[in-house]
Amino acid sequence: MKKILVIGLTERMGGVETFIYNTTRFSDKSKYEYDFLCHGTEHTVFQNEITKFYNGVNHFYFVPSFKHQPIASYKALNNFFRAHASEYAYVHLETGATSEIIYVLPFVKKYNLKVITHSHNGNGYSPVINSLFRPAVNKVSIKELSCSKEATDWLFGSSKESDVEIINNGIDTHRFTFDADARKRIRRKYKLTENDLVIGHIGRFSEQKNHKFILQVFAEVLKMNPNARLMLIGTGELENEVKRQAEDLAIFDRVIWAGVHNNTEDYYSAFDVFFMPSLYEGLPVVGIESQSEGLPCVFSDQITQQLAITDLCEFKPLNDSVSDWARSILSKRNAGEKRRLYAKKVAEAGYSIEATIKQLEKVYEV
Repeated sequence: MKKILVIGLTERMGGVETFIYNTTRFSDKSKYEYDFLCHGTEHTVFQNEITKFYNGVNHFYFVPSFKHQPIASYKALNNFFRAHASEYAYVHLETGATSEIIYVLPFVKKYNLKVITHSHNGNGYSPVINSLFRPAVNKVSIKELSCSKEATDWLFGSSKESDVEIINNGIDTHRFTFDADARKRIRRKYKLTENDLVIGHIGRFSEQKNHKFILQVFAEVLKMNPNARLMLIGTGELENEVKRQAEDLAIFDRVIWAGVHNNTEDYYSAFDVFFMPSLYEGLPVVGIESQSEGLPCVFSDQITQQLAITDLCEFKPLNDSVSDWARSILSKRNAGEKRRLYAKKVAEAGYSIEATIKQLEKVYEV
């Protein structure tokens, strides 16, 4: 059995965290065992689920944030690696920023760490800082992985494209299959009828996800279809600011502020259109999940078109007018049993979690 140390889980629900959870849960426990090194938090998403998966045995280690407590963080990391480094076949760093290498850089040579660096984002951090740490990332990584070409270029540099292996962000396509009963249940919960057009978005309230633009477009949609509703799933640092904007636009009551839910598969079934005008992404897991549920999707063209693994996707420039975006959304409504066919299409395109596990196993067996 090989032990893998994973760095990348945080207290926030996101695509990286979901990817880590999926690969842990579907890996062969007789071949691989995962530990998790987490910084700047005392608890992470999926911690309870992963601990249950390992029959209650703790696999989590916590160190202070390097940003806020650099000396304490360094000491804790040094103590950790001194005690445990020899246990791990690999340290799998799952990240969207080169600066995250700081958590292993001082210890790679000292403790003979074998680092696999895995890029999950296409932008979003200071380009200067990203460029500053990039040589260190490329130097200490024995293997470089990425979820997309854009994520490769951002973390490792475009000159490294031929050296970086693309690992698909696979999902549990059996779970993310359209369910008519779940659709009825969720819509009934929020007092929605089949005449209501439900535009859905799942994402943290952050600048990256572009909620302000989501609200502007939705306000325009309402002018064209008064039966439209917007359902936002997630929380985040900009939530209150976004709510104030909704009040200013006089659309607050037409938005369903749903919070965080673990049964997102049921919510995809309840949606009619998935809307994601992000400022940047690597390859968003929610974009794959929504397609697996047969959900028409409208994305910004700042998201990699590698995401278009079915015929359900449209990519639009962010500088298009809000009325143009609204018309695109209104043209996408698609309900009915044919939505159930798309989970198979996503799996056949190589985006099942089973296919991703096979890719990772080949990496770990080198």
